[in-house]
Amino acid sequence: MERSIAVAHALADETRWRIAALMTDEALCVCELADVLEMAQSTVSSHLQVMRKGGLVTVEKEDKWAYYQLSEEVLPVWNALRALEAEKADKTLDRDRKKAIARLALRGRSECKGPRRSIPPLRTAPQLGTGMRKAQPA
Repeated sequence: MERSIAVAHALADETRWRIAALMTDEALCVCELADVLEMAQSTVSSHLQVMRKGGLVTVEKEDKWAYYQLSEEVLPVWNALRALEAEKADKTLDRDRKKAIARLALRGRSECKGPRRSIPPLRTAPQLGTGMRKAQPA
C-alpha cells in the first residue's frame, strides 16, 4: 500500500503531472524541464525528488547530467490515468509538448541555465516522442 500511496502523491500535483507527461517518451535533464515549464531548476529538482521517492522516475547519469524518465514499472499506471483524459486535449500539456520539442532541438548546442553554464551532451533521439522507449498501448 505504501508504494501506491507514494505514486499517487507524486502525481497529485499539476507540475509533477506535467513533468510526467514530458518524460513519458524521452529522458530529460533538469535544465530542459525547467526551460519548458518556465520554472527555476531548484523548483523542478524538488518536484523530481518527490517523484523519485515515489518510484515514478528513473535516472540515467551521463557525464555531469542526470536524465529523468518515467519508470517502466509505473508506465501502465500512467497510461491508465492518461486514458481517463484521452478524449479532450489539454492546452497546457500540448503547449509543454511543443516547447519540449523546440528545446530538445537545441540539445548539444545550447547552454543550460545552471551555474555550470555547460552544454548538455547530444542524446540519440532529440525529438520528443521518438525516445528510448517504444510506444505503450493506452
